Amino acid sequence: MDLTNQTAVFTIGVMIAISAQVLSARMRMPPIFLWLLAGMILGPFGFHLLHIESIAPALHTLIELGLAIIMFEGGLNLNIKAITKHRRMISCLVFLGPLFGIILGGTLVHLLVDITWPLAFLFGALVSIGGPTVVQPIVKQIRLDRDLRHILIGESMLVEAMGAIVAIVMLQFVLHPNPNLSMLLSDTAYTFTVGAIVGLVGGWILIRALGSSWFLDGELRTITSLGFVWFIFIIADGISPQAGLLAVLVTGMMMQKADLPDILRLKHFKASLATLLISVLFVLLAANLNLNILIDYLWQGVVLFIFLAVVVRPLLVWISTIGSGLSVNQRWFLACMAPRGVVVAALASLFVIILLDAGHENTEVIQALLYIIIILSVLVYGIIAGWLNRYLHVDGGDDHSMLIVGGGQIGAELGRVFQQEHEVRFVDLNAEMVKSLKEAGHTAVCGNALDPFSMELIHAEEVTTALIMTGSADHNLLIARMIYDEFHVRNLYVTLQDGDSQKHERMIRQLNLKRLFAKPYHFTYWNDQAFRKRLVYDLLHIEANSNLINKRLEDITISHGVQVLMVMRQHKMFISHNDLTLEEDDEIWLLLRPERLEKGQILLQPKA
Repeated sequence: MDLTNQTAVFTIGVMIAISAQVLSARMRMPPIFLWLLAGMILGPFGFHLLHIESIAPALHTLIELGLAIIMFEGGLNLNIKAITKHRRMISCLVFLGPLFGIILGGTLVHLLVDITWPLAFLFGALVSIGGPTVVQPIVKQIRLDRDLRHILIGESMLVEAMGAIVAIVMLQFVLHPNPNLSMLLSDTAYTFTVGAIVGLVGGWILIRALGSSWFLDGELRTITSLGFVWFIFIIADGISPQAGLLAVLVTGMMMQKADLPDILRLKHFKASLATLLISVLFVLLAANLNLNILIDYLWQGVVLFIFLAVVVRPLLVWISTIGSGLSVNQRWFLACMAPRGVVVAALASLFVIILLDAGHENTEVIQALLYIIIILSVLVYGIIAGWLNRYLHVDGGDDHSMLIVGGGQIGAELGRVFQQEHEVRFVDLNAEMVKSLKEAGHTAVCGNALDPFSMELIHAEEVTTALIMTGSADHNLLIARMIYDEFHVRNLYVTLQDGDSQKHERMIRQLNLKRLFAKPYHFTYWNDQAFRKRLVYDLLHIEANSNLINKRLEDITISHGVQVLMVMRQHKMFISHNDLTLEEDDEIWLLLRPERLEKGQILLQPKA
């Protein structure tokens, strides 16, 4: 079997990338390190099982098309509302980052390595590009403050586009010596303008097309989006080199704001494709790296990384966050986080190809230094992120956000009650229910809560409390396990039916689950009664002589036709659950089915 043809090389690269991703998931670490390690070990400078030289002519095209999808997928999932909230600070990070990289990073690399000033400035522009492909896995592994998460992800995605534009301008500086400074600035502004305009126009056209009757088939809509994204990229790049990256980012941002019925399907497809392209690109680019040069310049790369991490990044963050309202600990965490990702690696490899074709020597040194910094940043930031989170206490534990999963009409009632004190979000399979929740001003997603992607759409990583109340106890426990493991939510409440507590005792204890409503919950019955508007609210005040004082809800008999929604204590709301102990002056909010109750009936009383 010929393993040197282009098809075999690409297929082997895909299998290596997938295997590394599976292994990294088991090791609970960002996969980028294993992608790079596998590519270098199996490439021409290692065991040479991956004949990267066979696809060298197509590598340029693969890099550009891959970057287009990666940037579009980033824009599609960018939290625009959060970025708008921190727009001044993120703008400073995005615009000052490349400037600091060029001036400080470029100066140091020129002093350490025998390269020209133009090449040094190109290195500085490239090294300033952030890495959402590394930031996001790190952020997902820890429970991080909401503001910090939004800033880190927003900065990494936007600086990816901005840094790429600055880098291409610096490339022109290398290819055409002694250019006019005003020309460089005007080229940067022109490229930025072209990318923004083409992205806006292209996004508008794509949204209108997907909203027409011509594209009703789901698969057709998906492949149309893919093809049009590449078309937008080519159009923008044809007008101004590297404007395509910004154009597809803007298109993705427009798409996420559009009211498309199958946006979830599109995000699913783009996320899977982007993950595949990122992993394959890392493997192939690492295999194409000259390890001899990397070893020769190892100590210079380490020095550069330390300087960027200890001097440049903190300086950039402390200047950008002046007057931001962030605490000292939050600013320190931002200052200690600046990993680089696939765009840096891809652009470095792309520029080396362009510069070598143009007759420039000693350009592979830049690529080697950048890879050293990427590898070190993945290792160092991946290791210290959890420790920094705990040491600086920036885990977001004080966020008042609540997620209600599959509650139907009763879930909506709970949301209405708790929205006085919490930011309430919903995930439900009932499209009509989700529509009515959105019309009421709530954040809601129609999807399966067992699908991590649906939970990412609702930003489950931002919530501190989850109420899981579907019609199946087994389903509830599986969702609780997934939210606990993947999104680090620790305050979990689930509805259970008769016998479920004993049946699932081990999992309930492992996850520290609390039984919602402190009694068997029959979803179909209560949801139907709420839908038919047969339920009424009532308040029960705990008097000083009440026999309910110091009793847990689990130790109280709750009459048929009565649902304990919430307990108000000193103007603070408490979710009703089995371990909640009642106190004097508590106000218990009840949901009643009046015709099931007799006049004067005791609604709550201690168990005999």
